[in-house]
Amino acid sequence: MRDVLDELSGSALNRVNLGFYDIDPGEVKERNTVSFRRCIKAQTSAPVIGEIKPGSPSQGKIFGDEFDPVKLGRNYANGGVTGFSVLTDPDHFYGSLDNLKKVAKLDGPVLMKDFIVDYSQVDAGKALGADAVLFIYRLFTRGIPGFSLEDGIKYAHQQGLEVLLEINDEAEYESALKTDTDMIGINNRDLRSLEVDLSTTRSILSSAGKDRIVWAMSGISDRSDINYLREAGADVFLVGTSLVKAEDTKKNLQKLRGVFDG
Repeated sequence: MRDVLDELSGSALNRVNLGFYDIDPGEVKERNTVSFRRCIKAQTSAPVIGEIKPGSPSQGKIFGDEFDPVKLGRNYANGGVTGFSVLTDPDHFYGSLDNLKKVAKLDGPVLMKDFIVDYSQVDAGKALGADAVLFIYRLFTRGIPGFSLEDGIKYAHQQGLEVLLEINDEAEYESALKTDTDMIGINNRDLRSLEVDLSTTRSILSSAGKDRIVWAMSGISDRSDINYLREAGADVFLVGTSLVKAEDTKKNLQKLRGVFDG
């Protein structure tokens, strides 16, 4: 059976080897990092993280060649988004490091979302203004990154970055609880097959404890999905395609957050 995660991580390794994440020192700007955890805890409505998503393997280029990450980010901010997730994988999601750099200038914490297999990617995220990086647990169980999960988390922390550790099943979740990751993300999309099942979050959290902020990721389209996942125990909600494709981004975000019922 085709394993999409192998393809995605293989592309990331190739980008590393080609120097895609090597940043010109002149591009590095000092910036005080913003804590996702603090911003999430400060929310009185459902915290939503808006994904800066130019496209995907299944959707293709959502905006064609007219993608404007700053315009999308400002629309998110107008709708009360808690933070931003910026896809930097150019091979499958049409992302870029330049998008990360631009969005990092907006107000709110920024997650660098990529398939991280090398410290150079963490360094690039830090240099261009990310506040957090995504690690995918399953990559480490396959031995793909050039460092252990524990060392990776420690390294990110040394750079002043928070870590969101993505998992997809109960065993991975229980292992994640034993790490020093700042937050855990339950991906309702199985990256091996790209199939989405929102009950993944409920199943995992109903059978295991919780001692830190948990993100629900993928497959969220409307307020009923947020309610379902919040009742399951998720604290914050990463929304991508449905937000990117919304005709009225501000109103859609307010509905997701539960502050607009019209």
